[in-house]
Amino acid sequence: MNAHSLFASAAINIGLAFIVLSLFSILKKQRSTAPIYYARRLSQRHHIHFHRSLSFCRFLPSVSWIPRAFRVTEEEILETGGLDALVIIRLFKFGSVFFFFNFNFL
Repeated sequence: MNAHSLFASAAINIGLAFIVLSLFSILKKQRSTAPIYYARRLSQRHHIHFHRSLSFCRFLPSVSWIPRAFRVTEEEILETGGLDALVIIRLFKFGSVFFFFNFNFL
């Protein structure tokens, strides 16, 4: 395995992951995308707070949701997201464990 190829692949994947996470955190703050990100809350008539003005903080990516995402239990995912969401999460967990386990033996 070529070290330069591995580095290039890792840099591309990390860059794309950063872009996707940034877009997610920016789009989640916009009022126009509320039906996508907060569909269940809106259907249950919960109020979702958004900044009324076009402030700069609405367009800055935030990572405050990441620690909360790690504290969610599988029972909560099953209850709120359903079985398909739980299966996807388990596949991601398996993939990350499998990748790190195999990467340590290279």
